[in-house]
Amino acid sequence: MTPTLRTTVVLLSLAGLSSCIKDKDPVDGDSVDPSACTAPTVSGGADQSVTLASRVIIAAEGTVCATGEEPTFSWAVESAPVESAVDTGDLDLTNPAEISFAPDVVGTYVITVTSSDSTGATSVPDYVVVTVSSGNASPIADCGPNVTASVDERVVLDGSASSDPEGSALTYQWTLSSTPSCSALDGADVYNATTVEGSVVPDCAGVFVVGLAVNDGTNWSTADFCSITVESTNAAPVADAGESTVLSPCTENNFELDGYGSYDPEGAPLAYLWSVLSAPTGSTADLDDPTLPNPIFRWDVIGTYTFELRVNDGSSDSPPDIVSFTFTDESANNPPIANAGADQTITATTECDTESYVFTCEDCPAESVELDGSASDDPLDGDEVDFLWTDASGELTLSSRYAPVTEALTPAFASTYNVAITKSWEVVLTLSDCADADTDSVNITYTCTGEYSP
Repeated sequence: MTPTLRTTVVLLSLAGLSSCIKDKDPVDGDSVDPSACTAPTVSGGADQSVTLASRVIIAAEGTVCATGEEPTFSWAVESAPVESAVDTGDLDLTNPAEISFAPDVVGTYVITVTSSDSTGATSVPDYVVVTVSSGNASPIADCGPNVTASVDERVVLDGSASSDPEGSALTYQWTLSSTPSCSALDGADVYNATTVEGSVVPDCAGVFVVGLAVNDGTNWSTADFCSITVESTNAAPVADAGESTVLSPCTENNFELDGYGSYDPEGAPLAYLWSVLSAPTGSTADLDDPTLPNPIFRWDVIGTYTFELRVNDGSSDSPPDIVSFTFTDESANNPPIANAGADQTITATTECDTESYVFTCEDCPAESVELDGSASDDPLDGDEVDFLWTDASGELTLSSRYAPVTEALTPAFASTYNVAITKSWEVVLTLSDCADADTDSVNITYTCTGEYSP
C-alpha cells in the first residue's frame, strides 16, 4: 500500500538559477564547446530502510563548476507521512554535508538535496527515499523524580514519562524494591500497581525504593527506580501510669489502675498496653484487660506490685512509665478520727394559764437540731469510712443514722410555771474504716421555762 505523502519543500540555499552551460560567447556571440563547463552534480546516496527507533543519517557528495570551490548543499523534506510532524526545520544541519533527523511515525520520508556554487549554478535535486518500519525496540520506563514524604502520607508515583520508540501503548508494573528495616510493607504493597500512577503509603521513617517496568505488548523495559525518603515529624506520645503509693489495708481487692494522664502531643487517639513487671512471691494476680486505660488488678498477696504502661499513637510507642503500689496488712492501718461537731443548745418557753392561783402550762415542744460529723476523716490512710449515729437514751429521733449529717428531733416534755427545766441527751458518732473505729459524742441540752402572760 503506497503511503500518503505530505509535501514540504524549503530550500536552505539558492545562490542563483543560471546554468553554467554557455551556448554563446557573451562578447561576440560565437559558439562555445559545451564540454568546457558542466552543471553541478549532487548525490544523497542510496535510499534507506530503517526502524522507527533509529536516527536517519544522509551524506551528500557533489561537484560544482567554479574552480577550487566546494559545493554548497541545500536540504529539504520533500514529503513525509501525514501523521508526521517532521519538516525541514527538524533536520540537523550542523554539518551540511551529512545531515540527520529522527522519524516520528512509520512511513515514507523523501529528502531532497541540491548543490550550488558561487556562480549561482544549481544542480538538479537528488531524492533520497527513507522507508521507516516499526521494528520492535524495547520501551523505556520512567518512574518520575525521587520524592520526600512523611509517615502514613500517600505518595503517588507518576510513570507518564515512560515511552515506546514505536509509539505502542504501554502497560505498567510497579513494585516496592526495598524498604527500611522498620517497615512491615513488602514488594506487593503498591496500590494501583498496574496503572500509570501507582502509590505507596510508607509506614515508618527511612528510604523506600520503588521500581517501574513497562511493556509495549511484546517487550519489557529495563526497570527504572526512584526513591521515597520518609521523614517522621510525629512526636512520640507520653505514658502516665499514675503515682506510686503505699496503700492501706482497706484498699479494695479489685484495684483500678489509672493511665488517663497519658497523652499525644498531636492529639492522636492512644492505644494502651499495661504489663506486670514484678509481684510478691506467691502472687498469681493479673490484669483483667491490659489494653484498657484503667484495667482492674486483683491483688492477692500483701506486698509491692510494679506495673509498666506504654501507649501508641498509631505511629510511635511512648517510652514506658513505671508505677508501683504497695498493699499493706492490718497491722499498718491507722484508725480514722471521728468528729461529731459542736454541742447543741436549745432554749424555749411555753405559755402558762392560771385559775384560782393554780398554773397550768403547755408542754415544751419537740425541737430539731442538726448534727454535723462531716469534719471526720481518715487523714493518714485516706480510707473510705462509715458513719453511725446512736442515742443511748432512745428518746431522740435521728433522720439519717448512717450519714455524715443528721437531724436529731427531741421529744416534747412537760413544763412548769416559772421553772427552767433542762433535758440533755448524748449522741455518739462512730467512724470506722475496714479495720479500726473511733467515736466522738455531741451533747444536746434543752432548757424550757413556763411563763404566764396576764
